[in-house]
Amino acid sequence: MKITPYTQSTLPAWDTMRNALFHDEDPKLLQEESRQILTQGTLKSQPFQCLLAFDSDDNPIGFIELTIRSSAEECMTSPVLYIEGWYVDPAHQGLGVGRALMNAAFEWGRQHHCKEAASDARPDNQQSISAHHALGFEDAGIMHCFRTSIE
Repeated sequence: MKITPYTQSTLPAWDTMRNALFHDEDPKLLQEESRQILTQGTLKSQPFQCLLAFDSDDNPIGFIELTIRSSAEECMTSPVLYIEGWYVDPAHQGLGVGRALMNAAFEWGRQHHCKEAASDARPDNQQSISAHHALGFEDAGIMHCFRTSIE
């Protein structure tokens, strides 16, 4: 397995996996966002990195999207490494790909002077919650987020 930062040439693989992870989002908006990230190197003005995992045949098998935030739920230090998205192809789950991506993420966070990492998962995503727990993450509470249109 090889883990590398995203580049222009890995954009199609990243887009495909992002669509799988964020399957309830508009694929065109996701693609627009990834192009903007590639151009600016930031996400919502925060330092950004995406690391992609490839198997021995150079097939994309996972990714992890990272930002540096000034704070996060229950974190006591600043800055905080924030896991914005974490995906492993279902055929490669349980083989250490997710752990390798997370370890690479922690290294990137340490390079940005982070002492803590934070993440989130939807309350009904038991698979993600279990994966986070397996890697040492602790629950920092459950938050309900709300939205409404005001048009």
